[in-house]
Amino acid sequence: MHDRPIRHRRGRRTDLLDLLRLLAGPEGSVPVPDRRTLRRFRRLVADLGNDLYVAVVDERIVGFVHITYRRHLALGTRGRIEALVVDDNPHAAEIASSLVALVEQRARRRDCADVSYAAADVPQDLDDILVENGWVFARRELRLELSRRGTTS
Repeated sequence: MHDRPIRHRRGRRTDLLDLLRLLAGPEGSVPVPDRRTLRRFRRLVADLGNDLYVAVVDERIVGFVHITYRRHLALGTRGRIEALVVDDNPHAAEIASSLVALVEQRARRRDCADVSYAAADVPQDLDDILVENGWVFARRELRLELSRRGTTS
């Protein structure tokens, strides 16, 4: 974002309202979360079986990604993007690309064989970014084969 870098950090319990605003979009309203929603979000943030990362520019959350991981006896560990949401702004593609790169980095750290994202869930403007980053359509989901790509440290 030119002179304003995109930083990533783990999601925090206090990020819920910002994430709900992103999900609602510029025209949507954000309801006050009830205790059950707050409790569910706290559990999600604390759960070691997933990653919730936010993209921050100028101390403002401009996007987030939620990734879950599953261990399979024969297939190894597999990652799955459950949500990837970016604020509607002129730098949305750059923010989304940074989050996609973060997904790959986190999945490699967890020794994932691959990462998937259900094609039906991929926002229209995001599928081009995923394909540009090596993702391919496989059945009804986009998948990134990590074992075939070069490793980066």
